[in-house]
Amino acid sequence: MVLPLLLLKERSINKDKPYLASFVQRLGRITSAQKEALKLLDKFKLIDETQLLGFAPDYKKVILDIGFGNGESTVYIANSNPEALVVASEVYKSGIGSLLGSIVENSIGNIKIFDKDIRELLLKISTSIFDEIYIICPDPWPKARHHKRRLLNKDFLEILHRTIQPNGTIYISTDWKHYAEFIEEAIHDSSKKFEYNKTPQRGLPITRFQQRAINEGRAIHTYLLEALKK
Repeated sequence: MVLPLLLLKERSINKDKPYLASFVQRLGRITSAQKEALKLLDKFKLIDETQLLGFAPDYKKVILDIGFGNGESTVYIANSNPEALVVASEVYKSGIGSLLGSIVENSIGNIKIFDKDIRELLLKISTSIFDEIYIICPDPWPKARHHKRRLLNKDFLEILHRTIQPNGTIYISTDWKHYAEFIEEAIHDSSKKFEYNKTPQRGLPITRFQQRAINEGRAIHTYLLEALKK
């Protein structure tokens, strides 16, 4: 049987990994500006956990932004926390190009980009390093057969708990009601590790993807988790 190209790509991403990929590699449309900005990636790239641990002491806190999309929220977070190192994680080249363009345009010096599956970094960190973590509208994988690919589950929350400081916060949002229910169940299963509340947008800008959801009549569900002491 000939497998669909998309499935082949999903399998190749996940080869020799202890987890299912929560994304698929798409070439997508990259603008000429994004392509030009990508030439600067090496200057702002975070290579691995060793490099992260080397950078961290130079900052008052470390913030992780997982799946930053086009980088609107990342720029806001970095500008609002000039004393912090912001680790921005994304796998899609178009989004990385957009963020790099914003970094240069706004002369932002406290962002490092990790361009692989964030679990490749998190699973190698054995210390509590992050003070804040943001996960804004991750891929909802709406079809039931794909729910196992959702990033936010009990196992992933446990990984985050291991790498976040006691009393550190995790801000999560989704514009899919069924994913919100799935997230709430995962949080409930991790209740010994986090306290949580549903929360307003918390001052973060509405991203282009969130605005599309609002225009389509979907609510934005947001959660604030506080890590309990280990």
